[in-house]
Amino acid sequence: MTAPSQKISVIRQRKADLRASAKAILAQLDRSEVVSHSKCMRENLYASASWQSSRSVLLFASIASEPDLIPMDFQDKKIYCLRSIHCHYEPVMIFSREDLKLGPRGIREPTAENPFPLDQIDLIIVPGLAFDRNGGRLGRGGGHYDRILGRKDCVGKVIGACFDSQIVPEVPREEHDSLVSALLTENGLKTCLNNSFALGNLEN
Repeated sequence: MTAPSQKISVIRQRKADLRASAKAILAQLDRSEVVSHSKCMRENLYASASWQSSRSVLLFASIASEPDLIPMDFQDKKIYCLRSIHCHYEPVMIFSREDLKLGPRGIREPTAENPFPLDQIDLIIVPGLAFDRNGGRLGRGGGHYDRILGRKDCVGKVIGACFDSQIVPEVPREEHDSLVSALLTENGLKTCLNNSFALGNLEN
């Protein structure tokens, strides 16, 4: 095994270990904590300058252990979620929570099939199993969001959403792993350190 491949193997093992520990932490949260933390996160997000200045927002349809950030009332926002279209994930508009159904991977997806241009999305909120303060993100291993965030037409501000207990000192990174600009938790919205994004005033 060459030195570069050995390094990649070590990083991937560290990722696997971190995924296991992150899942164990999430398993300790009961449903009432997830609900209460999600409420705080929605309030923090909706009060932020990033949310208020955005018209088109890409959110995620949460699973049981993830924060639920989709508004009950979309008001003047255009809300999108990802849908698998021809083996690729693309933003598709939803008009209410009822426009989501369970997809083939056990994740809720929009019922419509009309993709929206990614370069017209102002704000992108992404989930993850773990994040660090430098913007490092650990997903669930499928690479779906890394592929989205790595696209040239991905020009919106990217915020990672997680519970405070999911923030770790360092997330192992490979070359293809994308950074987020800021972290949203139940304790607030904070710009990440040491990133190259010009975000303006993200906080309340």
